[in-house]
Amino acid sequence: MTVFYNPTSIFNSLSDEVVVELSPTQILKSQVCQRSLGYYRARVKPLATPLNLVFGSALHWVVEGYIKGFIDRDQMEKQFSNEFFRLSMSGLISMAKSKTRDINEVIGKRLAKQFPEFFDNLGLRPVIIEGAFKLRIAPNTYINLVIDFVGIAERDIVFNGVVIAAKGDTVILDWKTAAAKEGALFAGIALQLTFYWEAVRLACQQLGIKEPAACGFASGLKPNVSKAESDSLSKAIWMPVQWTKRTASDVEEAFDYARVVASRIRRGEFHRTSGAAYNSPCDSQTRCDYAGLCLEGSKRGYKIPSGFTLADLV
Repeated sequence: MTVFYNPTSIFNSLSDEVVVELSPTQILKSQVCQRSLGYYRARVKPLATPLNLVFGSALHWVVEGYIKGFIDRDQMEKQFSNEFFRLSMSGLISMAKSKTRDINEVIGKRLAKQFPEFFDNLGLRPVIIEGAFKLRIAPNTYINLVIDFVGIAERDIVFNGVVIAAKGDTVILDWKTAAAKEGALFAGIALQLTFYWEAVRLACQQLGIKEPAACGFASGLKPNVSKAESDSLSKAIWMPVQWTKRTASDVEEAFDYARVVASRIRRGEFHRTSGAAYNSPCDSQTRCDYAGLCLEGSKRGYKIPSGFTLADLV
């Protein structure tokens, strides 16, 4: 990719003195396409907020509220609906192709209602809820994290017939919503959980807890249904946690990759990247959030930060 220096370009290189801050989301985007990471860091985004994002934000809000004691279990459905409505009315929303807004609300209310029993059955005492962490990975280079949940096991956690965390051990969870439960491979290699693991490990003495013993995703399933009274709504449930662990080599590899991403940002290297030898996200307008902007140079449908230009980005 050839970049001509432009004072207002989002792809300019950065000096070593400039602080570069990353997030797990940014690092994951770089694995798909470094160009999309450039747009994301510049706050280039669609004018319309995806309905799935509204759904996830509302469900996270009631989950956090319940664990913190702000929302009673008999108010979970109502509070989800209120927050879902508030977020839906706060701007332009791009509707999901497979689920209407009403169906999303029905699924969300069902998951919200189930959560108190699901959480109680986990047997975890909260220590951190939506906690902010900052990891230094190189000079003037940081990873910012917000960890959904860190807790202490109040009884042994048995997974696949093995005690993966004993009573009193520290565990880490991330709340997820998806049409299918994540597999063991995804949970085992997810960079997000790896960064969470190391952040908690480094802070465990300060927090007065043990080093983490297990981590995982707690997934609320969103089945593909076409009508609110569908029998498939019974599949909208919280699935058992896919528990996993992290090793020192897992952490080392994750941090090495994060440093590579930071180096590319400093050099202004935001080349377009194919996700595979074929079936690239660039081949279809439907597979990339920035396809129209990146391939056509059209600002239609996007918010462009004031002062930035797209002249040398396409």
